[in-house]
Amino acid sequence: MKRIVTNLAATTALLASLASATMAQVIPFDMSTERPATPEPEPQITLPPTVPGAAERASPPPALPAQTPAPSPTQPAAQAPAVTQSLGTHRRYIIPGRELTLSGEYDRNTWSIYLTEGEASSPARLQFAYQNAVVVAPEASELTVTINGHRLTASSISSPDSVRATVLDVPAGMLQAGANQIDIRASQRHRTDCDVRSTYDLWTSFDTRQTYLDFSRNPDSPVSTAEAVRSVGVDETGGTTFKILMPALGQPSATAPVMRLAQGLSVLSGMPNQTFSFSASEMPVAAPGRFGVVIGTAAELQGVFPHLPQAASLSAVAAIVPGPQNDGNILLISGPTWEAIMAAVDAVVAVADQPYDVRRDVIATQRWSSPDAPLFFGGEKLPLSQMGVETIEFPGRRVKANFNIAVPADFYANAYGEAVLLLDAAFADSVRPGSHIDIYINNNIASTAPITSAHGGILRHLPIKIPLRHIRPGVNAISIEAVLVADEDATCVPGATASKDPRFALFDTSEWQMPHFARAGQSPSLSALAGTGFPYNRTPDPLVLSIDRLDADTLSAAATVLSRMALVAGRLFPVETAPSPGGVGERNALFIGSISQMPPKVLSQLNIAPASITSWRPAGPLVAQENDSSRAFDQWRSRVSGGAWRGQISSLQEWMHRNFDISLASLQFLPQSDAVFEPSAQQSLLVAQGRSPQGEATWTMVAAPTPADLRTGVGALAQETSWRKLSGRFTAYAAKTAELTTVPANRFDLVETQPRSLNNYRLIAANWLSTNILSYAVVFITLSLLLGIVTASLLSTLGRKP
Repeated sequence: MKRIVTNLAATTALLASLASATMAQVIPFDMSTERPATPEPEPQITLPPTVPGAAERASPPPALPAQTPAPSPTQPAAQAPAVTQSLGTHRRYIIPGRELTLSGEYDRNTWSIYLTEGEASSPARLQFAYQNAVVVAPEASELTVTINGHRLTASSISSPDSVRATVLDVPAGMLQAGANQIDIRASQRHRTDCDVRSTYDLWTSFDTRQTYLDFSRNPDSPVSTAEAVRSVGVDETGGTTFKILMPALGQPSATAPVMRLAQGLSVLSGMPNQTFSFSASEMPVAAPGRFGVVIGTAAELQGVFPHLPQAASLSAVAAIVPGPQNDGNILLISGPTWEAIMAAVDAVVAVADQPYDVRRDVIATQRWSSPDAPLFFGGEKLPLSQMGVETIEFPGRRVKANFNIAVPADFYANAYGEAVLLLDAAFADSVRPGSHIDIYINNNIASTAPITSAHGGILRHLPIKIPLRHIRPGVNAISIEAVLVADEDATCVPGATASKDPRFALFDTSEWQMPHFARAGQSPSLSALAGTGFPYNRTPDPLVLSIDRLDADTLSAAATVLSRMALVAGRLFPVETAPSPGGVGERNALFIGSISQMPPKVLSQLNIAPASITSWRPAGPLVAQENDSSRAFDQWRSRVSGGAWRGQISSLQEWMHRNFDISLASLQFLPQSDAVFEPSAQQSLLVAQGRSPQGEATWTMVAAPTPADLRTGVGALAQETSWRKLSGRFTAYAAKTAELTTVPANRFDLVETQPRSLNNYRLIAANWLSTNILSYAVVFITLSLLLGIVTASLLSTLGRKP
């Protein structure tokens, strides 16, 4: 019996050992008993920036827990914080706008950010977060991020369900002090469809709050004031705010210095979405995209700024200093008097100012669209490579290349001018007739070049004429879009969208040729003001600034408007404050304030209804309206009786305008008078422009029902996407709907901006006659009759006579 028990025990032990060995083979990764209590950190490998793929190998794996809404069984939740943890305490948001969306099968966005020497030398990580459309095929779609020409990552686009955050180590030496170019491009393919229409369903949108650079340490103080301002960057919403503490808020003598300072800060930073905020007591706090300024005399700052340098009571002081709570750096400007402060302001902004008569070659746009837009004055020819376009070899169905050009404020060739795109491109024999290449100007179709060959081809400097009717003063966005049709897209076999065989190539040797165009300014023209600051950028005379009250809201609005004008002009405007609106006279002037405080003379001169002073109020809650049956009946009777006739007339007008660019306005000898404008209750801001009483100057008014509406409306209007839409003689903004309403100027004055020349007069006449075709027809008939009379008279003297 004992032997049996012993054998049974031995057998049990043997089976247990075999089971242990079997389990060890089934679960080879279970090393929990061998791991130390605190795991060693995974080493990070930093490779030279010129090695392709270095960033991918140095960065964490692409499938990380924080990229999914909830941890899966194979991704422990304890690892999730590792993706979004901050490398250090210094952060720079990088997207210069409220949103960034890459759409279509190929899209690209390029801009630059300014880094200080300390930031560039600090170890950094780039985090970007995005979400894409459900129909984007991850196996055939790729997102590429490049910094200063070095590829940081090229990863699959695969986040349709939620926002996905990815962290990448930036290799040492990739960042540099000064401007750093960031290039994000998306190559996207549809999961199932192969037609052109499906390409409009493709998009990848980035989260601005989760896209930033993290630095391992706080950088040293900037070496200069200019460097500090240039590196201000953007906040999590893509905006830039300058917060100014000025205890002397309300003093007239302080207005001109702070307005000049605001212009200088705007030009130095070069950011697209800038706003200014004034306070008499609130100390500015440094944060990403926020720049603090403390300005005032030594006596005014004694109780506000505890660490005021003693030299401020003797001479002007302008320096970057730590904040009172050591919470970042601020710009301190002080002195014994406001005259001394003005001298300090001049020293700060001197590097941003330019003489008014010096012609610039570009308009600065690189902080939101790189490179800067080249200025065309007529007769130039420039390759697309110098405007940021790269050679593209494309295998899909719709591809687009974008670039910017700029024209001066006195561009006057919308009615007759034609630019020429000398296109270098190629298309494969799989591309069918019916494909076409479209040219867009400011999102308006301008020209189309059909592809008629069925056997492929190479286009070498193919001239495509592009009418300039959609060109406006300042920066203009140009797009070249190729829409390609192929036989295999009709069958759309599985995997067809993932093909890598190129169908179309666009070469960067293509050239944009601008014709010689007429040069004459127009007034009023809010588009010229928004594009280049015209006409205030063309004169050394000071701009008269009339402000109804010197409170925080009105000063903030005035500084934001002037800063935006200085940014597009590329120079600072000398500003002179008017003690009263009546003292403006025949000088260029900018009126800013509440509509109730605007002088009736100004409203009358700008053709604004005087009743607006009392009737324009912010829209309140909706109230029930009385039913007027008789009025409603009359209105319906008018609609029914004349609706059919008016509909036919409207259809005819639309057909004439669409096919021949002819409207009723062009069939008049003299333009109609401008109607009196009265803003509606839904509109919260009004920008108006007109000539002075004697026609010697241009007046611009920015008004709102209340100072709070003025500050809010100007802040929204100063955003890059809204500011460039200013046009005509009136632009009204509705805060509740974010809608802009423009009223064109029927009558305007031509302002001479160039030395007199017969050639320029000829071009001006050509554009004017092209706009007023009835006058052109009368002139043509008159000259034809004169020619006939002269010819008849000449022939009557020749030959035999009876």
